[in-house]
Amino acid sequence: MRSIQTIPVVAALGWTLIHFLWQGAIAALLLAIFKAALKNHTANLRYLASCAAMLVMLAFPLVTFVSVSSGSAGTQFATPGPAPGIASLKSKPGAGSPLAGELIQATAPASKNLREVFSEFAPWLASLWLAGVVVLSLRMLGGWFYARRLNRHATGLLRDEWQQRFAELCRKIRVLRPVRILESALVQVPTVIGWMRPVVLIPASALAGLTPRQLEAVIAHELAHIRRYDYLVNLLQTAVEILLFYHPAVWWVSREIRQEREHCCDDVAVEVCGDALAYARALAEIEALRSIRPQLAMAADGGSLLARIERIIGSSPQRSEQTASWIAGAIVVAIVFGFAAAAQLFSPSTRANEPIAINETPRLPEAGGNPAANLSGVAAREIKPSGREAVKNETIGQDGDPAAGTPASEPQQSQGSGSSFIEEMAALGYGGLSVDDFIALKNYGVTPQFVRELKAQGYDKLSVGQLTRLKATGVSPQLIKELAAAGIKQPQVESLVRLQEHGVSPALIKELGELGYKDLSADQLTRVAGHGVTPQFVRDLQSAGYKDLAIDDVVRVHDHGVGAELIKAIRGQGYDGLTIDQVIRVSDHGIGPEFMREMNSAGFGRIPIDQLVRAHDHGVEPETLRKIRAAGYSNAALDQLIGMRDHGVTPDYIESVRKAGYDNLSLDQLIRMKDHGVDAEFIRRAKSQGFQNLSLDQLIRLRDAGVLD
Repeated sequence: MRSIQTIPVVAALGWTLIHFLWQGAIAALLLAIFKAALKNHTANLRYLASCAAMLVMLAFPLVTFVSVSSGSAGTQFATPGPAPGIASLKSKPGAGSPLAGELIQATAPASKNLREVFSEFAPWLASLWLAGVVVLSLRMLGGWFYARRLNRHATGLLRDEWQQRFAELCRKIRVLRPVRILESALVQVPTVIGWMRPVVLIPASALAGLTPRQLEAVIAHELAHIRRYDYLVNLLQTAVEILLFYHPAVWWVSREIRQEREHCCDDVAVEVCGDALAYARALAEIEALRSIRPQLAMAADGGSLLARIERIIGSSPQRSEQTASWIAGAIVVAIVFGFAAAAQLFSPSTRANEPIAINETPRLPEAGGNPAANLSGVAAREIKPSGREAVKNETIGQDGDPAAGTPASEPQQSQGSGSSFIEEMAALGYGGLSVDDFIALKNYGVTPQFVRELKAQGYDKLSVGQLTRLKATGVSPQLIKELAAAGIKQPQVESLVRLQEHGVSPALIKELGELGYKDLSADQLTRVAGHGVTPQFVRDLQSAGYKDLAIDDVVRVHDHGVGAELIKAIRGQGYDGLTIDQVIRVSDHGIGPEFMREMNSAGFGRIPIDQLVRAHDHGVEPETLRKIRAAGYSNAALDQLIGMRDHGVTPDYIESVRKAGYDNLSLDQLIRMKDHGVDAEFIRRAKSQGFQNLSLDQLIRLRDAGVLD
């Protein structure tokens, strides 16, 4: 039975996996260099560079596997032996010295043993790799099945208004393929699924929680994914992650692709909606809605949401640059060790004429300042001061001393402003926080003064998450004070955030109060601002006669497109005293002042509004009414004429039946004839067969029996 080490393909695969450790590091380092050079260019260019790095990573193992499998490299790796250069070294002048002998004895066995170890374990590495590929493939299939389930279980189409807006967005973004937009109860953020027949899934929570303008911007983001064929790139990206899962550089490059992909789509969404701040607020709303989604689905909350918001509003986050520098440093170290290992493993000889540095200790950089001193603003910056690794999972004590448990050789930069920040926060009741909590407070610009001012406003037991959320959304203690003066006294943190995100200002609250809408809740004010209701709109409604409407009715009137001009035009046609529900119904059914005037001049006087809506819905036109009345049915009620329209009895039908010899029929008789298919042509055929002077019942029975067919 053959051992796994003796199978050439398995051994070649193992060596390919080993080689990719340094190959993948090189590809990632090149990407880091390119991204540093392209940081001031477009996100689309950085996205292309990241995709190119991913393709290079995919090509490296393929080329290596073919090369190793061909035997040119495989034989060398599999049959380690004494290095020929060592024998030649002995014959050189000076090779017989004690130092040369020590170099030969120290180098040759180490090189040999290292190659033998890798040759022995390479096939087993291939087996472990295959197991990892199988597990991740099953995970990908699970995501694929779940994505299909999301598609199948969408509840249905959105209302016509949103279908029209969606079609307009497709036109603006130049999405040429047919795309459906559906409501789904299984997703919590807008999500796009599929490539051949893409579907945009909108959760009910987004329809209720986002303003129409915000939702349009988020949908534009999803359509940008479709236009750019990101679903296909995501499939290829997932495949590379599965095949090369063991290399951290692959996951870093993949993360960069996803991040730049979201940036590209954000740029499209901002271009379409024309308001970067409104789109940033929409992303902040999505933060509250997002949850886990399948890997093969693409949603608007992808990537680092905070970094995306900072980028959109024009902030200058340093997180990506600092992260890139850390990763680049790690990659450089990996390349150095990779080449060192390669030199030991695969070099034909060891050059003894070069000095070997033993136990050389790299010089630590001098502490040149406090990195925490450069932190300001609300931008989320990733702070990585020296020594953080030593205390990553420790908890700062109640006394705020960050030096507990830190080696004495640690740089003294932690004793600067960072220490006073921790002490002040501890004095305010925020002792015992983890390192990550303090970093989050610093990242968002939460200062002790900010906390003190909040406590003065009655907010003395806020969590770290609440503090950072208030700071990130721009809720200041001064704003809270002004809101309290306007009547909104100490609302919940989430209410404050929503008020700020929807643009509810103290001035708006004051104006609404002057118009009679005092003591509105935070939720009501958020709804007013979120739906675009302005004080001027309220004044116009009141000037049109609707002064006592509840605020929810005012919002409903605005949502249905009812304005003061329409109300005045309706009144101009004699319709005074309509309830607001009747006005909304007139607007929803598309009835305008012109239709009212023509219907009322058709001989029926002023038609009640409900009958007018019914006549419009059934397609009754004023000109049709005039012709029917002129045909001798001047006393017919409007409901009868609506019934004639429903049964297809037109003025032309009445005239043709009269010419065939059947005049003076009642409206009910005409409807009955029409329903049984008796028309002028049938009457003429009956007469041509000798059936003269038949009664209406005889005509109908003759038609039903099919005698003349």
